[in-house]
Amino acid sequence: MADDPRFAFTKILVDDLETESTFYNTVLGLVEKHRVAGGEGGGAYTQSVMCCVGSDEPSLLLLKPLHRKAPTPGEAVLGFAVADVDEAVRATERAGGSVRTGPRSLPEHGLRIAQVTDPEGHLLELMQRL
Repeated sequence: MADDPRFAFTKILVDDLETESTFYNTVLGLVEKHRVAGGEGGGAYTQSVMCCVGSDEPSLLLLKPLHRKAPTPGEAVLGFAVADVDEAVRATERAGGSVRTGPRSLPEHGLRIAQVTDPEGHLLELMQRL
């Protein structure tokens, strides 16, 4: 293998691609670089490739199955480093998400964290270095 193995991206299955794409852009500043359509029959999908600002490397992929519902959220916890946890929590609520655990400081770890959900219920842990 020419490159060492590394974690490349996270992919979640969603029902409302527009709402989810807007949420991750509004709350975390991720930018949709492009959309991909693929699969056939019951496996057909549309996928939004989200990247961090200034990067062309995929960070989060939102996959919408076209002929079936996405599975119930809870399959993963998505962790995001943010500049301001309190602002990201406020942005979550404005963008249609919910707060599961409000911001709290963990000075022994040098962190401020919160847990929120996107509009479909996927769990995100937001982390700010103190």
